[in-house]
Amino acid sequence: MDYMEIALLPKSVLRVKGKTATFVVNPQTAVSANAVLMFEPGAEFATDESVILNGAGEYEIGGVKIIGLRNEKSVLYSMNIDGMEVVVGSIALLSAMQHKLKEHNVVVVNCDETTDASFLTSLAVNAVLFCGENAPVVAQGFEKEKLQKTNKYSASLGKLPAEMETILLASSV
Repeated sequence: MDYMEIALLPKSVLRVKGKTATFVVNPQTAVSANAVLMFEPGAEFATDESVILNGAGEYEIGGVKIIGLRNEKSVLYSMNIDGMEVVVGSIALLSAMQHKLKEHNVVVVNCDETTDASFLTSLAVNAVLFCGENAPVVAQGFEKEKLQKTNKYSASLGKLPAEMETILLASSV
């Protein structure tokens, strides 16, 4: 695989898959992956094979460097997957930490609340992916005329879009 894939699986589980590692975000049931990324600090998840990340720190799993940042309510993860900088986090935490974050090729926003998403233009270079319960509302206010709806987004380092794309990850497309 020469590309990174971000997909919305059943039960609103987000999967981030690169050449050497696969991550799932906030699963409710067991899903095969190298690591499970939990948004809630200290959250536990029963798994036999996956590493569980649920807090701040620096990690490396399957050749992917990950930095976890947190506040009292949530954790976000910044990763370098196949040469692409990706950040995954709640809209509230991304907003609160926007001045501490560098630009990323892809920003995946968990829209757990409805709020202004205009700050995301300072974080994303190539794509913003909206997911979560309030994603349709937040995404519609962002860039309605250019919004793409899909359940899977693929990108490779040499083929990232020149202009920023906005994507609504939805299970029913």
